[in-house]
Amino acid sequence: MRIASLLAIPVFAGLLALPTGASAQVSVRIGARLGPAITLNAYSQQQYGDWRTSYRQWKPTTVYAYNGQYYQHSVRGARAVQVYRRGNEHFLPPQDQAWVGHDRRYNNRHRPNNDDYGRAQRHN
Repeated sequence: MRIASLLAIPVFAGLLALPTGASAQVSVRIGARLGPAITLNAYSQQQYGDWRTSYRQWKPTTVYAYNGQYYQHSVRGARAVQVYRRGNEHFLPPQDQAWVGHDRRYNNRHRPNNDDYGRAQRHN
């Protein structure tokens, strides 16, 4: 009886280690699908121009928020966020009330929320 209980300890310890390895494997798979994180900037008139005259030079694009980061590809649980792109820079739309509905190319269903504006990098 004592030998059987001693053999059960390594088997039980091995089972405890499985969830850790499985969760690491899942995060590696998700990370591989998402690709590199995107730096999302706050709109700045000095950086991107006055929106009234410059917005046609910006390209509306969708990025995906997942675990506090932004990516070009989606996975289950990611939230679509409509942003603008100019060159290789991604930035949030202006927060000016007159902006809302001004650009018909922009998908307002996926507009950024307060968390997105809070995470965006600011230009000095």
